[in-house]
Amino acid sequence: MKKVLLSLLMQVPVLVFAQFSLKGEFTTAIQNKKLYFIYIQNNAEVIDSVVINNGKFSFSLDLKEPSVAVLLLQHQGNALKDQGPKDVYRLFIEPGNATLVAKDSIAQAQLNGLAIFKQDMAYKTALKTSESKLIALNKEFATLTPEKQAKAEIIENFQERYEGLLDERKAQVIGFIKDNPQSYISLFAFNQDLGVDNMDYTQAEALFNGLDDKLKNYAIANIIKQKLDIAKVTGIGAIATDFEEKTPEGIPLKLSSYKGQYVLLDFWASWCGPCRKENPFVVSAYEKYKDKGFTILGVSIDTDRNAWQKAIKTDNLMWAQLIDSTTEISKTYGIDAIPKNFLIDPHGKIIAKNLRGTALEDKLKEIFEKK
Repeated sequence: MKKVLLSLLMQVPVLVFAQFSLKGEFTTAIQNKKLYFIYIQNNAEVIDSVVINNGKFSFSLDLKEPSVAVLLLQHQGNALKDQGPKDVYRLFIEPGNATLVAKDSIAQAQLNGLAIFKQDMAYKTALKTSESKLIALNKEFATLTPEKQAKAEIIENFQERYEGLLDERKAQVIGFIKDNPQSYISLFAFNQDLGVDNMDYTQAEALFNGLDDKLKNYAIANIIKQKLDIAKVTGIGAIATDFEEKTPEGIPLKLSSYKGQYVLLDFWASWCGPCRKENPFVVSAYEKYKDKGFTILGVSIDTDRNAWQKAIKTDNLMWAQLIDSTTEISKTYGIDAIPKNFLIDPHGKIIAKNLRGTALEDKLKEIFEKK
């Protein structure tokens, strides 16, 4: 019997937990205020709380791996539900003993005791320049009169500057990750800032492979791996995966039949409000560039074929349309929300994604003006 029990136990994966403890003190001797501690465990949000007694409090919990967390001080009312400004301190936690000192606001707290606190400070320092510029840019735009804020040339100027600063910030994130391949914060930053829908797959894969192997066992790493798997198929520079489906007339149509042209693979549905609002922009781009080597292939996730065909006529979508009846196309292209589109070059390579509003026309103008 003992041998059978031992055999069964050996088949069960063992989760190793270690303790994280936080002891804090408010120098103003805050009394009877509630302090919430919110963190992620097993991909789920956990909310704990204590009542501050004579300015002192403590939290203790078992951690399977490092996590991101929030301390929220309730000054009055219900801090979790009430709207308006909140007294919040965001932090990273890992197994070990930590201490906190604050005056009367948790947002101004000072933390000590864990290596991850120093890594977090280094990360904030690495991004300080670009984030300061982004804040200044927002303030500059806010000082403009409503008339100036509405002018297209001013909006375009600010958009270009904004995107330039985002590129600068991204470079700083990448630099931090390369310099700190063993830090959980590098893994978190990768997921937040680089593990995005329009990621550069080749760059992202190399950066992820350079991380410490221990990090790749964490929950966020599994999320990143899934994103990389999708990006390998749908990322910028990837060759668009071929598929075949029937048109409303029952004619089989393959994506690969469009090779030699620039084609927009456009995912939408008749019931999708944002999709229908995008359609006039797509129609405009089609009309301007259909005779220059550009076309569109629409893929709908509708289940009501009558509503789908009615929407095609109503929105004047004069290009080939397919309905993803088996959802296989959507799965292949990682469609978790619509509208979503992919611009594919004449060689079948994805060169842009999610071109919304006038962005599609701007991209086509850039392509065809170079010719």
